[in-house]
Amino acid sequence: MARLPKGEKAWRLRKVYRLLQRHPFGLRESEIAEEMGWHRRTANNYLRELARQGKATKEGRLWFWKR
Repeated sequence: MARLPKGEKAWRLRKVYRLLQRHPFGLRESEIAEEMGWHRRTANNYLRELARQGKATKEGRLWFWKR
């Protein structure tokens, strides 16, 4: 797997977080992947990282942002 340039991961995490903020009723993983132009698995990795940081939560199939 190719390494991301320095700061790229943080930038992508912020981008996913802002996307979740714009959708208060939640988004499915596949919707996030489509919006970002990524594979679903890549979106899942970023969503799980946001969840570990306490910035996102999953309820059923939907992901939501947390303050």
